[in-house]
Amino acid sequence: MKRTELSAIVLELLKKETGESYPIFDDSTSLREGLNLDSIDMAGLIIHIESRFEIQIETALLDGINTVGTMLDMLQAKIDAKAIRQAA
Repeated sequence: MKRTELSAIVLELLKKETGESYPIFDDSTSLREGLNLDSIDMAGLIIHIESRFEIQIETALLDGINTVGTMLDMLQAKIDAKAIRQAA
């Protein structure tokens, strides 16, 4: 999956979780300050992401996710790993 597609899906899930529109964000946008997400928003977003992509995100990974870019990097790695497992 291309990063732009992944970013668009995360944007859609953000809107679904918070009810707010996020017209512009990039890899350096902070999830907490830039998008104004609190811990409840983050938990809900992660649940939506796990459901949408049929992946599991370990709690330990969440500590290092503080920007849109780090989230997209983690998601891409999870999605790629899932594809490799399914191909095997």
